[in-house]
Amino acid sequence: MIITDKMFYPELIDVYDGKGTLDALVDYAANKLAELGFIETTYQEALKEREREYPTGLQTPSFAVAIPHTDPSHIKKPFIYIIKLADSVTFGQMGTTDEFVSAKYAFFLGFDKGEDQLQLLQNLMAMFMDKKVMRQLEKEFDKTEILTIVTQFFKTESEK
Repeated sequence: MIITDKMFYPELIDVYDGKGTLDALVDYAANKLAELGFIETTYQEALKEREREYPTGLQTPSFAVAIPHTDPSHIKKPFIYIIKLADSVTFGQMGTTDEFVSAKYAFFLGFDKGEDQLQLLQNLMAMFMDKKVMRQLEKEFDKTEILTIVTQFFKTESEK
């Protein structure tokens, strides 16, 4: 089974127009994920703590994104929650403690075990480097279209 069949869900695509703070975004995502049964009650605080220690902001050739995630012990069911940010949210730059990026998308990753993690991260990085796909995502606000763009890219990658 390819990743797109078991980690992408139409209900986990959002356009977030709330307050532009990282904590507010994490609270929003955690509330939705809890409501839908994807996470443990420990997820929200664990994610905030991990983001403080190991930031997940990433400057791509097109625009900044973030890939917040935490340990599998906080996940009930694997997921990728894609949130387009109407207003950029500041994330720490991955691999640093004092640099920041203004992310336009957050890809919240929920792994319940490690097997899929490497393939998923490789596919995400390939997508982030694909300027055509990233331009499509930057312009798109329709949730169904966002899901289609991402899943189509992942399906194409898995066929390579």
